Amino acid sequence: MNFTFSSPEAGVHAVKLWASGRYGFSLPKKVDIVAPGGAVASFLYFNRKVRPTAELSNRAIVKIAIAQFLAGKGRDGQPVEIDHDTPPYDGALTPVRSTAPRAPLRVRPGKLHARPGWADQ
Repeated sequence: MNFTFSSPEAGVHAVKLWASGRYGFSLPKKVDIVAPGGAVASFLYFNRKVRPTAELSNRAIVKIAIAQFLAGKGRDGQPVEIDHDTPPYDGALTPVRSTAPRAPLRVRPGKLHARPGWADQ
């Protein structure tokens, strides 16, 4: 997932969410925030804490990472763990579409295209 957000002091920042596993559902997750000058801040999300609530959504993870970034964390180049107790960024996130071509869909052949079976031989 790619996003952009605007901060009053530095302008538009790019955000990239990396997730392990297929479709982005697995943990751990990593959020990279790229400042207009090219500096990158990395934030890591691990759901280690036992809590009665569900795991945070991808958008919630991104908003908390942005709030921590705007508070000054992660600017030294070292990855920072996302803190569940940080209030999320309340500004707008703009989704960005990737320019890479999408992978072709997996298509199962129909009966007309299937290999000949025992009845056809």
